[in-house]
Amino acid sequence: MSYPKPLKTLSLIISPTTMAKKLQLAGLVSPLTCCRKTPTQRTRRMVNDQLPMFGEQSLPPASISKTTNIYLTKTVNATNQKVFDYWLIPVFIGEWMFGPKVQQEHVVSLENKVRKGGDFAFKVNRKGTEIEYTGEYIELDIPNKLVFSWSDSLNPSCKSKVTARFLESNNKTRLKLKIKLDANLYNEKDSFKEQWSARCSALAAKFK
Repeated sequence: MSYPKPLKTLSLIISPTTMAKKLQLAGLVSPLTCCRKTPTQRTRRMVNDQLPMFGEQSLPPASISKTTNIYLTKTVNATNQKVFDYWLIPVFIGEWMFGPKVQQEHVVSLENKVRKGGDFAFKVNRKGTEIEYTGEYIELDIPNKLVFSWSDSLNPSCKSKVTARFLESNNKTRLKLKIKLDANLYNEKDSFKEQWSARCSALAAKFK
């Protein structure tokens, strides 16, 4: 007894995307179902959404600041001991560091404690505004080197560092000044240089 030969089965491989489109055209699948994201896509979306919560994207951009060094030199017609004294004795400080020879101001008070770790407070009145300069003596190598911090009441959180070297030769002193300006005062570097240059000139004028 013979049996009919079985029909050959035709296999068609249809991608899920193609099948979904065909079902959508046939009205068997809604567009929403067709466009549903795969689990992998949903996971990526969740991770991307959560990154701003924990990553750097949520932080404000950091402000840019630059540390600047100001260098000045001045020859003073006096021994380094005499020049050094003018940086520490209040009555002398008032003759060149502050006052009308430097800016339109007058001295209110000058106080300091001359020792390593000692502090100072120099107060002036400039065009009706009272300004106080404060700092601490970091290093005293009499009469060769003086290092101290420097800030003022207009920018109390900004602290600069001043290093003064007194190099004597033939009864004259080569004053070498380095000012490490606080990074937040970068935009005022030209003003600081002009101010300290005027101070050095006023100091040199005391010994002409």
